[in-house]
Amino acid sequence: MDPMNHSRQSTRPNAGPRRGVLLKWMRSFPLLALLRLSLISIAPVAMAQEPAPTQAPVTEMRKTISAVFTDAKITIDGELNETAWAAAVPARDFTQRDPDTGAPASEPSEIRILYDRENLYIAVYCHESDPRQIIVNNIRRDFPPNDQDAIAILLDTFHDRRSGYTFSTTPEGGQRDQQFTDTGRVSNPNWDGVWYSESKIHENDWTAEIAIPFKTLRFSQQDVQLWGVQFYRYMQHNGEANSWVPLPRRYVIQRGVGIAGDLVGLEGVKPGNNLYIKPYVLAGVRQLDSQPANDDPEFKGGMDLKYGVAPGMTLDLTANTNFSDTEADTQQINFTRFPLFFPEKREFFLENAGLFQAGFDGLQRQEVLLFHSRRIGLAGGTPIPILGGARLSGRAGKNAVGFMNIQTRSEAAFAAANFTVARFRRDILSNSTVGAIVLNRRSSLPGDSSQTYGVDATMLLRQDLQVNALYAKTRKPQLAGEDAFGKFEAEWQSNLWRLYGSYADIQKNFDPQLGFVRRPGRRLVQELAEFRPHFERGMPLASIIRDATVTTNFEYAILSDGRTETRSFSGPFGNLEFQDGGTFSYTYYRKFDRLTRIFPLQGLQIPAGDYRSNGYAVGYTSSRRRLLSASVNLRRQDFYTGTQTIWTWGGILRASYRLSTQLEYQRGEADLREGSFTTNLANLRTDYSFNPRLSLSALIQYNSDTRQVSSNLRFRYIHHPLSDFYVVYNDQRDTNFDHSDRSLTFKYTHLLSF
Repeated sequence: MDPMNHSRQSTRPNAGPRRGVLLKWMRSFPLLALLRLSLISIAPVAMAQEPAPTQAPVTEMRKTISAVFTDAKITIDGELNETAWAAAVPARDFTQRDPDTGAPASEPSEIRILYDRENLYIAVYCHESDPRQIIVNNIRRDFPPNDQDAIAILLDTFHDRRSGYTFSTTPEGGQRDQQFTDTGRVSNPNWDGVWYSESKIHENDWTAEIAIPFKTLRFSQQDVQLWGVQFYRYMQHNGEANSWVPLPRRYVIQRGVGIAGDLVGLEGVKPGNNLYIKPYVLAGVRQLDSQPANDDPEFKGGMDLKYGVAPGMTLDLTANTNFSDTEADTQQINFTRFPLFFPEKREFFLENAGLFQAGFDGLQRQEVLLFHSRRIGLAGGTPIPILGGARLSGRAGKNAVGFMNIQTRSEAAFAAANFTVARFRRDILSNSTVGAIVLNRRSSLPGDSSQTYGVDATMLLRQDLQVNALYAKTRKPQLAGEDAFGKFEAEWQSNLWRLYGSYADIQKNFDPQLGFVRRPGRRLVQELAEFRPHFERGMPLASIIRDATVTTNFEYAILSDGRTETRSFSGPFGNLEFQDGGTFSYTYYRKFDRLTRIFPLQGLQIPAGDYRSNGYAVGYTSSRRRLLSASVNLRRQDFYTGTQTIWTWGGILRASYRLSTQLEYQRGEADLREGSFTTNLANLRTDYSFNPRLSLSALIQYNSDTRQVSSNLRFRYIHHPLSDFYVVYNDQRDTNFDHSDRSLTFKYTHLLSF
């Protein structure tokens, strides 16, 4: 019997009762009342075809694969021609996560594992009936996920069902790796490890060989190892995602670490001395119209040192740290009264970054961060020299520890400062944590210091229900009282539903000098309900639509005196993902906004008062499987005393997996009683990869708000894993081309491992 037909026949008889239960359950939640009209038309189709749950029960009966010891030489060339591979029993029987959850994979895959005293070896075999359909859009290091055909391997090296690594490669040899913690809830895609891979495309398949040195990984000193393992294959040409252990559709591979299989057979392997030394030398020239006194040539050197003081604990030391090779920030235009958030991109601060986060990585993450590493060594985007620093981070049993101390030098108007972060977290129950964090900033100026103290708890009460709490206080000599912050939030989700609610109280003097606060002196409330039916094969509209999302979102901001500052509602709005990979979205907005004082905006003065607005946003993005993909978005809304229209256009041209060009242009127009203004923001990004280790990239940006054109060109040659040679050219000039700041930098790094 066809397993797909059998699955459909087995779910149809219960469609009526399930629909009745759903509608009765909806009526019992006031949060969902506004969803009823939007859901009632699609619930009969979606619920009649709702697949049986795919969540594997967490038991000791897990899928298992054995690693086989070999003393034969394994050549990493992508050709599985060594006789040693025949001794390893392959992992087979992959099932679909998308599009037909639980169905057998349309193309078979096999994974085999060998090891010797130095390396873990992984052989990948992916059958492909027509290799001409294989899509590879990018081969540079850390290629975008889900953008091309790829295979990913998850390793839970401590077998704690909470943390680990993923290693991904493509049919053309691209590499992507990342580190994750907290049951996959916190992931760091910027982590880089030393490993080797090569791939080959054949007549009816593609193959890959991977070698991961044991000294790249952290694991226990036990003679017999037991690791968690999962394998994941993505086929971009048909949008199919397969996994070895069945993976719920709502989870990415890291989030499913708790139900991963077991890797057995590893014996007598050690993580090594775990000592890495990475010196660098740098030379550069600058011509700075804004700071002519700093035009002297630049010559400097420095070093990073990494030492594994224990199986799960790493000490990092840095001296005369330099971030000249870091990619430039993507510019933004601010239409709000609050500061913009920019993510961290500097390598030193990215490893184990999730450990230093306190609280839930949820929807309000960019409202309050107790620790935001961009506050170290940067001031308004201007670099401040870092003299040196130390970081101790990792795990010891059920305890996770993070300690960081950084010292900066004085620079122009910026005084020297010392920054300390201490973080402790302990695993409790099956998948929950409690923790504490202390942060201290002290500058060389008298009385210029501040401290932040916080405690947090993350409780995974069931596989789908998470509750989080965070409480923190700051202390500054100038500010006393009303300096606390508290947050409580909860999220429940299944394949079909997601419910989220949060409450945060940010007192007006809460000011973490090592963190980020977008709106102090407010209480923030958010309620969100999301219905996301998946259209299985054979269902109505399934030939066109793969997934739909219908969301209702309420947000409130309440001032410290009890008055409502903002009240916004969006929805019911929806997003459609088509079978070809394209998406369409529509959103309706209603908002109340109270200005308590005059708001200066683009040279205009918006008077204090109460403002009510309505608006909508509509957008379409075409499939990225094609040579040319494009997107267009329109947002139109009432805007204080007038109206605002924002158009965003984008396009990606991929001439090959070596060359891609991306253009994005945003135009904003506001017509207000006080006057009118227009803003333009454009960025052009081009990437060319000669091979996975040699690449050239260019980012050119224009911002009418700052009246600047900036360029960032980066040449990178990975001459050895984690060892680079960079040539970086930066150019920033005003739109009249009267003044410009230019720099050309050469940087060489070399990793020495012991």
